[in-house]
Amino acid sequence: MSEDGPRAPRADEFEELVAQVNRVMREEVGAAPTYGEEWPRIYCRANLENIRVILVDGRIVSSAAIYPHEVRFGDARLRVGGITGVATDAPYRRRGYGTRVMQACIERMAELGCQLSLLGSGVPSWYRKLGWEYAGLERSYQFSRGNRHLLPTDPGLKMREAEDGDFEALASIHAARALGGVRSPGLLRSMWAPKPGAAVWVAQRDGAVSAYLRVRGTSVTEYGGPANLVLPMLSRLLETWDHPSIQTSTRSIEQRHVNVKPTVHASLDAPWRPDDVTETLDALGILRSASYVRMIRIEDPQRLLRAYGRTYLSARTVGDSIVVKTGDRTLRLSRTDAVKLFFGPERPVKPDVAGLPFVFHVWAADRV
Repeated sequence: MSEDGPRAPRADEFEELVAQVNRVMREEVGAAPTYGEEWPRIYCRANLENIRVILVDGRIVSSAAIYPHEVRFGDARLRVGGITGVATDAPYRRRGYGTRVMQACIERMAELGCQLSLLGSGVPSWYRKLGWEYAGLERSYQFSRGNRHLLPTDPGLKMREAEDGDFEALASIHAARALGGVRSPGLLRSMWAPKPGAAVWVAQRDGAVSAYLRVRGTSVTEYGGPANLVLPMLSRLLETWDHPSIQTSTRSIEQRHVNVKPTVHASLDAPWRPDDVTETLDALGILRSASYVRMIRIEDPQRLLRAYGRTYLSARTVGDSIVVKTGDRTLRLSRTDAVKLFFGPERPVKPDVAGLPFVFHVWAADRV
């Protein structure tokens, strides 16, 4: 048996790479092989240098991909590596291939100058061993027939689905808040390409696109623009999805068998940092829940501190630990506890370190 890698796949191996990740991430769970199509900005020949594979006897059996991108948090600008498609064929598991491709991705992110990396996973304990941990906070507001009448409305609101010519304005609205991924109009168009159950709605004011909602199913996964446009847009969508005149007291046997819900429950995802939309919803008492943003790994702690302007702190990686110095205080933390220190919400040390945790948010469209 011969092994090759971990390394970047060659251009002539691209189709095999896509087939391998589809095999594990989609076909193995009975889904259509669409993984590569879902992430065209990652699974493309232009991004092959940011993918790592291992071949056994000339065949790709394990792979992982990086999506390098820029993220803003106020004045802070970070280089982030999004990890996706960590996939090892079933006959080759428990041989260390997954760990090896991930270590190779970590090395590549160092070359790319990433301060941190992000991923989502159903097997978090495996990633904790490599230094990733859940951190950061985001909020989600819940809506039903019992509370949505409290939202402000605007009968004169001009609202429609987004068109191709709107993306310059959409990118500008997003950039103005300085929170989340840095997006050109072209990148935004690619990220928001039409998908089943997804849509982008815009509101116009004085003939110009001034607000938007990104929707998947009955979840608003992103919004942009002022609250006096965003919330009336949301109110109108909620009524469209589940008009009060529709009776919901009974369901047919067929509906019960396929678990058709008798009424629509919707949600809106939002950053933990307050804005005029969340402040209005909080003032109305709309129920909200909290969740972690993502699993995070700190790739370069010193450059991360500098990006956020924390010049009075210093940090360095020592083996599997991160050592943070503040004044005459030295903290030696595991990688996972360091993630909590930098991004919260849990506080692994007392007293707290001034200037931490950081403001941090990643919109659903920026995740992989």
